[in-house]
Amino acid sequence: MGMASLGCPRNLVDSEMILAQLQSAGFVLTDRAEEAEALLVNTCAFLRSAVEESIETILELSRYKKEGGCRALIVVGCLPQRYGEALAREMPEVDAWMGVRAAPGVAEICRRALRGELRA
Repeated sequence: MGMASLGCPRNLVDSEMILAQLQSAGFVLTDRAEEAEALLVNTCAFLRSAVEESIETILELSRYKKEGGCRALIVVGCLPQRYGEALAREMPEVDAWMGVRAAPGVAEICRRALRGELRA
């Protein structure tokens, strides 16, 4: 499991909480996207530049689903909170979108995404 954390210091705290939950649920964490079975992107959407950075990062990491061993791409945070439905239509490479209160259910969503249960 790999993660990209974007935006404000609050996102970094949220990312650390999510990673701790994933690790306690038995997921193996990695810093290397090319080694990750699943990738999470914790996004920011406060400023236009943050939205653009979030979208660019999602698209960049989606290539690991096409070219690498990544089987699931999950996006959490402010971006899906604000634009989830529109983004879901435009970015089918993302398996799950979760808002700012993602931490409590993220391990189960990751399991379901890895099993292919969330793909259309």
